[in-house]
Amino acid sequence: MEAVVREKMSDRFLSAADFVLNWSRKYSLWPLFFGLSCCFVEEATAFTSRYDMARFGAEVLRPSPRQADLLIVSGTVFKKIAPVVLRLYEQMAEPKWVISMGSCSNCGGMYDVYSVVQGIDQILPVDVYIPGCPPRPEAVLQGLMLLQKKIAEEERPARSVLHLPGGCQGSTRPVLVDGATKSRDPRGPGMEGTVIRGTANTPPAFTGSRSDLMWTPPARRIESSEREKELARVLGERFGDAVREEPFTSDMPTFHVETNRLKEVLRFLKKEASPRFLRLDDLTAVDESARRDRSAYPDWTMVYHLLSFEPAGRLRLKTGLHGRQPALPSITDIWPSANWYEREVYDLFGIRFEGHPNLLRIMMPHDWEGHPLRKDYPGRATQMAPYTLADARAHQPPDGGIFAKDPGGDQLVLNIGPSHVSTHGLLRYVVSLDGEEISDLELEIGYHHRGVEKIGERQTWHQFIPYCARVDYLAGAANDLPYVMAVETLADIKVPERAQVIRVLLSELFRLSNHLVWFATYAHDVGAMTPNFYTFTEREMILDIVELITGGRLHPSWFRLGGVAADLPEGWKEAVDALVRIFPGRLREYESLIRENPIFKARTQGVGRISLEDAVDWGVSGPNLRACGLEWDLRRKFPYSGYENFEFEVPTAIEGDCYARYLVRVEEMRQSLRIIEQAAANMPSGRHVTDDYRYVIPDRRDTLKNIESLIHHFVNVTRGPRIPKGEAYVACEIPRGEQGYYVIGDGLGYAYRMRIRGPGFANVQVMPLLAEGESIADLIAIIGSVDYILPDIDR
Repeated sequence: MEAVVREKMSDRFLSAADFVLNWSRKYSLWPLFFGLSCCFVEEATAFTSRYDMARFGAEVLRPSPRQADLLIVSGTVFKKIAPVVLRLYEQMAEPKWVISMGSCSNCGGMYDVYSVVQGIDQILPVDVYIPGCPPRPEAVLQGLMLLQKKIAEEERPARSVLHLPGGCQGSTRPVLVDGATKSRDPRGPGMEGTVIRGTANTPPAFTGSRSDLMWTPPARRIESSEREKELARVLGERFGDAVREEPFTSDMPTFHVETNRLKEVLRFLKKEASPRFLRLDDLTAVDESARRDRSAYPDWTMVYHLLSFEPAGRLRLKTGLHGRQPALPSITDIWPSANWYEREVYDLFGIRFEGHPNLLRIMMPHDWEGHPLRKDYPGRATQMAPYTLADARAHQPPDGGIFAKDPGGDQLVLNIGPSHVSTHGLLRYVVSLDGEEISDLELEIGYHHRGVEKIGERQTWHQFIPYCARVDYLAGAANDLPYVMAVETLADIKVPERAQVIRVLLSELFRLSNHLVWFATYAHDVGAMTPNFYTFTEREMILDIVELITGGRLHPSWFRLGGVAADLPEGWKEAVDALVRIFPGRLREYESLIRENPIFKARTQGVGRISLEDAVDWGVSGPNLRACGLEWDLRRKFPYSGYENFEFEVPTAIEGDCYARYLVRVEEMRQSLRIIEQAAANMPSGRHVTDDYRYVIPDRRDTLKNIESLIHHFVNVTRGPRIPKGEAYVACEIPRGEQGYYVIGDGLGYAYRMRIRGPGFANVQVMPLLAEGESIADLIAIIGSVDYILPDIDR
C-alpha cells in the first residue's frame, strides 16, 4: 500500500515537473541563426518589428549551435551543405527541436535536381513542417506555436532530467527512409499517373516532338553598325581565316575563332582593338552532343562574352572543341576574373584549361563524381540514389588548412562559415592571419548550388519563369526581366508600352526593397542595431504593394514573355503614391543614424578599397563598380524596357571603399523613387501583354471568337510556345549589378542551354583583393558592403 502511495506521489510530482519544464521551454526557445535560401528571408522578417517573434516565445537568434535549442531549416538543402547542417544539429544541446520551413526543405520542392537533397527529414528528425515557397512570416509564427503545442502535449521531460527511465523530450521522430517511410516521387501523392513536370513538352501518347508541327518565324536578326563592321574587317585582316563572323545574329556580333588562335584574338580585343573590350562579361560552355542536327556542331562550344565601355558594346566569341576530355588554354593571364569562370566550366562540364593556377572543383563537393551539365548526366535527384544520413556523415567538407598557401607556417588559419552570422549566406572564408592582419583569403562557394541551369534544359520557356526570382531572392521580379527579355530578343516578341512601364515599376520597387534590407543588415554588421528594426517598416510596405499588384511577395513570378501576367489592379496607384510621399523623410531619418556617425565612418572609410582599373579587370558591376568612379548603368548604356524615357541620375563615388559603396546605394534609393514616381504618374494605357498569341495566353474574348486564338490557348497552357532556333544574351541592371541570361534554342519548346551570369560571381571573386592587409573586423564590414547573395553566385 505504501509503495502504491509513493508511486502515485512520484507520478504526481513528475507530472507537475513535466508541466513546469514544458511551460518554461515552450516560451523560451532559442533558434539558431542558420538559413539556407529564400525561406530564411521570411524567417528573419518574422524577427523584425512588424511580426516580433519574441512575443511568441522565441528569443534572439543564437549565433552558435551550442547556445541554441531550435534549428529552423529554412530553404533548399544542398548536398554540399547537408553535412554542415548535420554537424550543427549534433552540436546543439539537449533537448533540441527541428522545424522544416518551406517546400524545398520539406521535400526538395521545385528543385528536383542533382545537387539538392529531397527533404531535410532524410538526415534529421523533423518536429514541424511549414509548407509554402516561401512561407509568409506569419507561417513561421504558426510553426512556432505548433512546436509549442507539441512540447506541451507530447513531451515528458522530467524523467530524462532526473536520469530516470522513460519519458521523452526534444525531437524523437525517426529520420525518414526513401521507399519505406518517405516517397521522393516528384509528382506527389495521388499523381502517379501523370507526366513528371519538366519531363518533356510532348503529351505522353504522342511520339516525337509536336513542336515541329508548330509554325514560328525565324529568330530575330540584327544589322551590324558601321563600328561593328569595321571591327570585323580589322579582325579579318589581322587573323585571316582563323576568325569567321557569324552572318546572322539576334543580339550582338558573333565570331567563330580557331582554338589555337583564341588567346591571341582575346588579347588583341582587350589591348589593341578599337574599341577595347576591357571586361570579360562571361565565359561558359555548351555540350553539343544532344543537338538535333548533330553534324552541324562540334562536341563542345566555348563561349566568351566581352564588353566595351567606351562606346558601350558587346561581342561574342566561340570556339569549337572535340573529344571526351577536351582542353584549351586558360585566359587568366588576360582577365584574372576568368579564374572562377574556368573552374566552373571544368567542374560542370569537365573541360580542362591548361595553365590555370588552381583548376579544382568550385560548385560541387570536392569528392563529387562526374560533371553535371553534360547532357548524359542525370538531371534529377530522383533519378539518383537517395541522399542519406550516412552520406552526410561521409562527405564532410575538407579542413580549412588545405586552402592555406603556407601550411605549417607561422600564420594562423581561421575558418569563417559557411554557416556564420556575418557571411550573408552559405559562403566559406578561409583566412590566413599574421597577427590581426589578413595575409591571404580563400573562398569556397557552391554551398547554394541549385543546379538551376540544368533545370532550364527541361522546363518549358514559360515554366522556367518561377526559377528566375529565386536566383536572387531579394531582387524579386527584377530577376525575371533579363530572362524574359532574352527569350523575347530571340523570338523578336514586341512588348506593349504599358507592360514595359509596369516592368520598370516592379523592378524599381524591388531595388528599393533590396537596398533597405542591405541598409539594415550592413548597419548591423558594423554594430548599429537600430536601422535593422526601422527599415523593415518601409520594406514591408513595398512588399504589400507588390502583393497588391501581383499576389506574391518575394517571388511574384509575374513577368511573362511579351508582357506581364495581368493588368494593374484597382488601388495600385494610391498605394504607390503613399510610399512616394513618406519615403524621402524616412530615408533621411535612417541616414541621420549612421551617415555621419564617427564609429560607422571609422569602420568604413578607407576600408576594402579597390581601384577602378582592378574593378573593371575583375568584372565588378553595379553599385560596387560605380563606387569606383565609373558612371556605368545598363539602364543608361543599353536602355531597355523604356528606361530611356525616365529622368534619373546614376550615382557614383570615387573612393572605391566601403563608405563609397554605402553612399552609392543610398543615393540609388532616391533615384529609384524618382523612377517609381514617374512610372505611376505617366502609366500609359493599352495592353499589358502582347497580342502575338503564339507566345502568350490569348484574351478569353478572342478565344471565344477566333479558332486560331483558341488553338494558341491550348498550346500555351499545355506544352508552351515554340521558340525559334538561335541564341540571345540580355543583361539587366538588377540591385546587385548586371545579371545576364544567355538562352540557346534548338527549335523546341524549351531551352537547349540556359546560362545565367550572376553579378555576385564576379563581385565576390574580387574579395581577396579587398580584404588582404585588413583586419578580421574589417573583413566583416567589407562583406556587408559588397551586398552579395549566394543563390546568384552559385545558381
